Amino acid sequence: MYNTVLEELIDYSNKILNGEIIACKRHKQACQRFLNDLENMEHEDYDYYWDEKEAQRIVKWYSYCKHSKGVLEGQPIVLNSWAKFVVCNIEAWKHKDTGYRRFRFAFIQVGRKNAKSQLEAGMSGYEVGAKGYNAAEVYTLGVERDQAKIVFDEWELMTSKPLKKKFKFTQKEIRHKKSNSFIKHLSKKAGKTGDGKNPQMAIIDEYHAHPNSDMYDVMKSGMMARTEPLLVIITTAGMDYEETACYYEYLDCCSILDGTFENDKYFVMICELEKEDDPFDEKVWLKANPVLCTYPEGIESMRENAKLAKNTSNEKKRIEFFTKNCNIYVAACEKRYVDVEYWKACKEDITLGNFRGHDCYIGIDLSKSGDLTSIAFEFPYLDGDIRKYAFFGQSFIPSEVVNEKMITDNVPYELWSKKGWLIKTEANDGLIVDFWSVLNTIQSIVKEYDLNVIEISYDPHGAAMLVSELERIGYICVQCGQSCAKLNEATISFRDLMKVKQIVHDDNKLMTWCVQNAETDTNSFGEIKISKKSRFKRIDPLASSIFAHNRAMTYWNRENLDVSEFAEEDFLKKLWGRR
Repeated sequence: MYNTVLEELIDYSNKILNGEIIACKRHKQACQRFLNDLENMEHEDYDYYWDEKEAQRIVKWYSYCKHSKGVLEGQPIVLNSWAKFVVCNIEAWKHKDTGYRRFRFAFIQVGRKNAKSQLEAGMSGYEVGAKGYNAAEVYTLGVERDQAKIVFDEWELMTSKPLKKKFKFTQKEIRHKKSNSFIKHLSKKAGKTGDGKNPQMAIIDEYHAHPNSDMYDVMKSGMMARTEPLLVIITTAGMDYEETACYYEYLDCCSILDGTFENDKYFVMICELEKEDDPFDEKVWLKANPVLCTYPEGIESMRENAKLAKNTSNEKKRIEFFTKNCNIYVAACEKRYVDVEYWKACKEDITLGNFRGHDCYIGIDLSKSGDLTSIAFEFPYLDGDIRKYAFFGQSFIPSEVVNEKMITDNVPYELWSKKGWLIKTEANDGLIVDFWSVLNTIQSIVKEYDLNVIEISYDPHGAAMLVSELERIGYICVQCGQSCAKLNEATISFRDLMKVKQIVHDDNKLMTWCVQNAETDTNSFGEIKISKKSRFKRIDPLASSIFAHNRAMTYWNRENLDVSEFAEEDFLKKLWGRR
């Protein structure tokens, strides 16, 4: 049907873009990027060219291999157009001056059972057995040893007899006899992260499961001496994704496809269901499953998984369908307080200046020693006849523990400090939070914005000194009990208001992280309060906000309250900057 691989990929890209083949936005962007590159290739100053011989060569390489499992077990591998698009883009784009491979990095995110392991294994075998390198090192990486070995084992299973003769297979490595190049597996939990290695290619499988970017970073630094190295990430989406290395990489790759971040050496293919899609509508499944949903058995498998997910009472089973089959990032667990997307949707372009002279409540959550201390300012106001609550947070951390906490908590405290969301305190040798800094910050904000502080709600643990000083100044301080019974109403109210966008905030990323971390504890009466599953998953800014809300939610019931001033057009203009 096609005379060249390029001809097939152009036709495939056009079918994706015109809707003849169902695809998500990111998939369409990848195809448009490919077509744009072909146009740019006509310009003399463009650095890259398409090597059709290389494209045909790698497609033929896969035909020497066989399916290791499934309905096609034992049959030669014939790549479909999507798989050709991926491997040929990675291998066939070359630099005009050097002839070396253009792409140094690849991020491929696709649903489960879309031949990911087969694709990875074929690429690793091609790197050591067909590229002509001497003593090339290829590593397959995973958190667990079994995960790291999946691609490694797949190559042995899929090699045909003629091809198998060219390799020596052992438990620890697969070595190409002629070139002395090898494939090895490395796992984080086995303590084998790749330090001291000199990889020609590294394949990180299921990156969403990695707790940090350590293995990625080590492989990347080890490749610096190579002329055309390749670092490949192939993964599904994950759960509890906020602040994970995989999700950050995903966001960066989305920026590449959006055109906001230019990186000609990074290939990106993302196949996912989109926010407006119904995960149980089989018409959209192809978006995340460009291989699985092209044959009857694959579609039937998806139907079975969807039916199970839709009818099960097991939340983890549902989440697995969303992440693995639909390729959707999900922030959830059985005790999750709220989906962080609700919080993100409450973001508004507001500052404290919008609430100058306004009534407010303050919540305080003090740390035990070197942890986060947080304060929250909450402003009740009317938007038309809708009651809303604006939140601004400020957190504190001892300066000398910042580096340690960035490692243990795996979050960018230094960046958040530069953004103004976190104050590093220097007193007490920078080892414990300086409560005078907390007091001075409250005083400074109240004075600068002429705030009318109605009440300060606080966790009584370790707060005696600070509270006595606040009361001496003249603030009304109200102790906030820490039981489920005492916090239940405010905790539920805060969450419910968030879901209907009656809470607004200024996009404080530290606070967003804490909302993501929050789970719920429940007592025997079904009452709840927020908690965390790990001491490294902080929730202090959220806790201080709920403390404030514990008092602010009664604002509208106060005696002699004239709410008309907060519904006046002048106030709303001041708040939203309307003219």
